[in-house]
Amino acid sequence: MTTSRPTAFLLAALALAATAASAHAQPDHPTHYVALGSSYAAGPGLAPTIDIGCARSGNDYPHRLAQALRLDLVDATCSGATTADVLHRAQRVPTHATVPPQIQAVTPDTDLVTVTIGGNDLGLIGGMIADSCPAIVAGAPALHDPVSAACKRALGHQKQSTAADFTAVRQAMADIVDRIHDIAPSATVLLVEYLPALSPDAATCSSVPLTAPDARTARHTWEGLIAATRAAARDAGAGSIAIPDADAHTACSPEPWVGGFHNPVTTGPLSMASSYHPTEAGMAAVATELEHRIQND
Repeated sequence: MTTSRPTAFLLAALALAATAASAHAQPDHPTHYVALGSSYAAGPGLAPTIDIGCARSGNDYPHRLAQALRLDLVDATCSGATTADVLHRAQRVPTHATVPPQIQAVTPDTDLVTVTIGGNDLGLIGGMIADSCPAIVAGAPALHDPVSAACKRALGHQKQSTAADFTAVRQAMADIVDRIHDIAPSATVLLVEYLPALSPDAATCSSVPLTAPDARTARHTWEGLIAATRAAARDAGAGSIAIPDADAHTACSPEPWVGGFHNPVTTGPLSMASSYHPTEAGMAAVATELEHRIQND
């Protein structure tokens, strides 16, 4: 993890909070924690759903971390969010409600902010789902092409991200960190990296029905996103949180931290949106790593 702003006070406070929690004692001044980000933080498909519009789970990594360290949590994460939705744009969600820019959840007394963002700017997960749409035919041969074609049209197609795309995401993430520090100068900001859905060799399997070129494109996009996240952390004075051993827990692994494609014909019409997202075990791994870093740095 990289840090360049003073964090010793907060980390010590969090360590004390954890100690108090283990003794079943409530801290006098709970640490004010704000979680920002996209579906990789919000946890679509993980019970219980506490916000339908944002497909936000009460079992996402922010809630797990807050429970472990007795933090005062404001969870503003929302599925589908881009960097613009965090920083300045109101987000329209499937329930037709409008969610204000997530940055508004940060207040001057905020102590800790986690951010998981950038995948939707690059079309990472939506592109993987779109490129998996032909697998719908295997679940219902009678439907054949019309359903899978409609799925692909709705979600678009995964594009090959350029250096300019990655630079734009890097700058947008750095802008988010800068804005958080403008609002809450003493806050520690941690950019939490996306878990990988694919292994370094972009191997596929029955739960990842991508062609080899599409799988390589997806892995390339993920790698560019991770590089942009780490660079933004260095640029703006934030921490960058990688999850150890994540490449051993991709969607094709025996113990996946990211799920595969959810065929709506076989798993229900609402399931597809949670394809290629963190599993409960994945959320637990992220929360555990955050807890470890906070307590030991």
